[in-house]
Amino acid sequence: MLRGHIKKIELVRKLLFVAGITAVLIGLLYIIATTSQKDTIPLSIRGQELQVEIANSSQKRSSGLCCRDSLAEDHGMLFVYDKPGDYRFWMKDTKIPLDMFWINSDKQIVHIEKDVQPSSYPESFGSEEPAQYVLETNAGFAKKYQIQNRDIVAF
Repeated sequence: MLRGHIKKIELVRKLLFVAGITAVLIGLLYIIATTSQKDTIPLSIRGQELQVEIANSSQKRSSGLCCRDSLAEDHGMLFVYDKPGDYRFWMKDTKIPLDMFWINSDKQIVHIEKDVQPSSYPESFGSEEPAQYVLETNAGFAKKYQIQNRDIVAF
C-alpha cells in the first residue's frame, strides 16, 4: 500500500516537472516571437528590394528612426498615413544620415531629399505635392540605385 502511494507521488512530481518545463518553453517562445517580430514588409524601387519597418501609428511615426546608431543597408522605414497630405520631417535625435522619399497614394515618388544629415535639425523637409507615404533609407540609396521622382514603389 505504501509502495503504491509513493509511486503516485513520484508520478505527480514528474508530471509537474514536465508541465513546468513546458510552461517555461512556451513563455520563451512567446518572448522570442514577439520581440523579434517587427512590422516589416518587402518594398522595391527600380528592382531594388528593401525590408521596411512600418510606422503606421502616431507613436511609431513620432519616434521613427531616431536614436539608432545604424540601419542595415537593405532596410528602411515606411511612414504610412491615412490620407495624402503635407507631411514634414526633421532629424531630431536621428544619428544617421538619410534619404527621404515622399510617395503619393498611387505609390509614385513625388519628392526626394538626399543625404539629409543629423546636423540639419531643426530644418524640416517635405514635398510640395501631397504624399501618403514617406520612406526613409540610408543616405546614398537614391544615388546608388538612381531613384528618381515619378519612380513607382511596390509594396
